[in-house]
Amino acid sequence: MLKSFLSFIAFILAGLQGVAAQSYVMSGIEKTDKGQMQYEVLGKVEGRYWIYKNNEGVSTIAQYNDQMQLVQQNDLVFLPKKLNAIEFITKSNRVYAFYQFQAATTVYAMVAELDEKGQLVGTPVIVDTAEKIRPGSNAKVFNLIESQDRSKLLFFSVNTTNAASIKIKTMALSTPFAMLNEAKISINSQNKKSQLSDFALDNKGNLFCLRNAEQPNAAPVVSLLYMASDGSEVIETPIVNNSLVLDDIRLKVNNANGTVIVNSFYATEKKGNIEGMYTFIWDIATKQNSITNASRFTDALRDAVTDKRNLKNAFDDFYFDQVQPNSDGGFTIIAEAARTNSNRNIFSRWDFFWGGPFYNPFIFSYWNRPFGFYPWGRFGWGGWGMMGPWGWGGLGGWGGWGMMGPWGWGGLGGWGIMGPWGWNSWMMNPFANFGYPSVTYTAGKVAILKFDANANIQSVKTIDKQQSDVNVDQFIGYGTMNNAAGTNFLYYQKSKGLKQIVHQQLNASGSIVMGSPIVLKEKQLEWMPRSLKQVSEKEAILPYQSKGKLGFAKITIQ
Repeated sequence: MLKSFLSFIAFILAGLQGVAAQSYVMSGIEKTDKGQMQYEVLGKVEGRYWIYKNNEGVSTIAQYNDQMQLVQQNDLVFLPKKLNAIEFITKSNRVYAFYQFQAATTVYAMVAELDEKGQLVGTPVIVDTAEKIRPGSNAKVFNLIESQDRSKLLFFSVNTTNAASIKIKTMALSTPFAMLNEAKISINSQNKKSQLSDFALDNKGNLFCLRNAEQPNAAPVVSLLYMASDGSEVIETPIVNNSLVLDDIRLKVNNANGTVIVNSFYATEKKGNIEGMYTFIWDIATKQNSITNASRFTDALRDAVTDKRNLKNAFDDFYFDQVQPNSDGGFTIIAEAARTNSNRNIFSRWDFFWGGPFYNPFIFSYWNRPFGFYPWGRFGWGGWGMMGPWGWGGLGGWGGWGMMGPWGWGGLGGWGIMGPWGWNSWMMNPFANFGYPSVTYTAGKVAILKFDANANIQSVKTIDKQQSDVNVDQFIGYGTMNNAAGTNFLYYQKSKGLKQIVHQQLNASGSIVMGSPIVLKEKQLEWMPRSLKQVSEKEAILPYQSKGKLGFAKITIQ
């Protein structure tokens, strides 16, 4: 009897311990932080959580302890007040700031090393320069990209002054930013205008991207570009498609089996319903296309992702978020349903033609969506230091990409702003200039689509959620944390006075497990799930907003 009682007590304590592990700790909101503050969560360095902040041109590194108390804050006085762009790379107990600024008609790319206390080590070093850039353009000329295993680092720029002959300059870097090799690559298109997008670096240092070349009275020619790590070889492989209307094309490197995966939703007619998933797989070893497949969504799959009776348009509101290679050679696509409507009209994916890659398969999205995940963010209301949505040309012929980093908790970070389009809440309504008084943004279910090694769809699972907000979208959507247990989805949910962070996990066996929700006690705060940044195996930093200002919380999951 005593043994049974003790076992029962142990079970209860274990359960309480599990619940306690799902928790959050909040920082305060600093008086020096402005309502228009830019920020980037850098990660965990020497046991402290680092956050870069920029308040009206004053850059600082804020360091928080395990209880999210501010323990140190250093002004980065070496940084110019006006920056074209800034990115960070964390290596062990060092952080490297890669930044760009313009003086007259020259854009300078610099790198500075920070020690474990956030202090400058030595002096900043010039990595490269670009000349003849129009004064005041704020162009982001140079790009920094890191391989998945973080062993390769590539610095490059794209010059599209002559659209028929794009020039790419690459520099392979070591840490701390010593140049290993340099290459100059020309991408010619026989007097046809072309654009590049979706750059990716494999673990061997090879660079990949998508290219579309315009041609008169016909659809542009879409192709995959391979550029060898030393610049000695460039291979262009056409993505041949004669009958399907591709939409929202994405590129992903699968380092495990040495392939490049290109995916796109497709329709069979102009402005038609989404019918399935188009996949183009390129083998890096043989340097040729190995698989091309159009996997059609069955009614059973459509029924799994919608609550409506009309199954034809079940996937019409879904947009790519992630492509995850699987150990069996297949891959998993994670997509979220998103739509927007004003009090006068409802917009579909085809209405975003001029703002992004929707309908037209040849107007590509920027790498990692600098205007935000959702399609309404691609109308061209760009944030700080970002280019317009129609290509890489930019002012002065130099192209750049957005500053959000997809490398998770160990890699490059991303800017956070008070919304994905810019500085203030008025920019959150892209229809304002057209006379629309309000817009409702809605984020619905998350579809998890699993494909086999031949790109045939095997199953679909869903995260069932429904979120909406008026004129702002930073409080809807979700964030993810990847660890040994699987992919963890966290999203902000409000219902009947209860605010909580809901946790669901896609585990290694492919099952979705509901975790314990994190009940949010503070009633006056709003939380920003898409800005969640993983900083360790089970920890992430989640921004929150109070009276127009930002604070940060550390989220711990089981």
